[in-house]
Amino acid sequence: MHVRRIAQCIGTTVATLLMAAVPQGQTPLRAQLVGHWRLVATETIREGDPPVTTLGPSPLGTLIYTADGHVQAHLTPRDRPKARPAEAPPAEARALARYTAYFGRYAVDDTTRTITHRRDGTFVPGERDIVRTVDLTGNRLVLTTPATSVNARTQYTRITWERLPTAPVAAGFTAAARREVAGTWALVDHRTTLASGEVRQNFGPSPQGLFIFHPDGHTGVQIVNPDRPDAAPESASEADLRALHRSYLAYFGTYDVDPATKKIVVHTTADLNPVNTGVDQIRYYSFEGDLMYLQPPPAAGAAGQQVSRITWRRVR
Repeated sequence: MHVRRIAQCIGTTVATLLMAAVPQGQTPLRAQLVGHWRLVATETIREGDPPVTTLGPSPLGTLIYTADGHVQAHLTPRDRPKARPAEAPPAEARALARYTAYFGRYAVDDTTRTITHRRDGTFVPGERDIVRTVDLTGNRLVLTTPATSVNARTQYTRITWERLPTAPVAAGFTAAARREVAGTWALVDHRTTLASGEVRQNFGPSPQGLFIFHPDGHTGVQIVNPDRPDAAPESASEADLRALHRSYLAYFGTYDVDPATKKIVVHTTADLNPVNTGVDQIRYYSFEGDLMYLQPPPAAGAAGQQVSRITWRRVR
């Protein structure tokens, strides 16, 4: 408890110092960033050349900043093959890995107008903290990577986002019902019970994950098994590439809630498994204190019917 109080005091002191760097009457940058952002474009800028779009003319992506300091990002081209990574041919499975996904915490420096994403989980193993320069004008957010020198020419990446308005409510639902599950949730456990009674932990004994249900109707989730191959998707062996896909779950979209049936429906905009892109994901929920249990409808597997149960703890 003593250590926790010290940490809280340090956090409060740092927050106070950062607030002090904000000119009087100006809204702190962090407060301006909170919300959901839609990916507009990713461009590589190289000195002397025109900008090069890297994820196609109409990419899919979301960037989520919560008031409690968490961040979650998804970026992917719109034209990935519509195939399951576990079944796709090797070349196709590698193309399916063109999905940037990570989650963690963020810190903002108002003086330098920079933001640091501290990643707890990422689809590409080994990725760590990243720093971006922030340019925020109205509903348009531009994040720029630090400049590097390539063949004696300056190069950097520019990522443009647009703030998302409140998501429309689907027929038969109400906006107020979203408050039932709204919040930031950290993963505690993910397990599947087979018809035989065998219990499998699909993401290992110590999975990590973050599920964000924003009151405005936008959502995003990522889950990772920390015990996974340490290889970049573009250079991984076929076996490691498939293991990377199996050990990571990521999708985002909008959601609606039916309190009468305790049902959440996520209207998926994009999924690391592209077969699920555009598909509604149904989860039944229940609470026990700060814990939320999510259960998909029972599924038929090779060994008969199986039931999954995912446990999340509310972030306070």
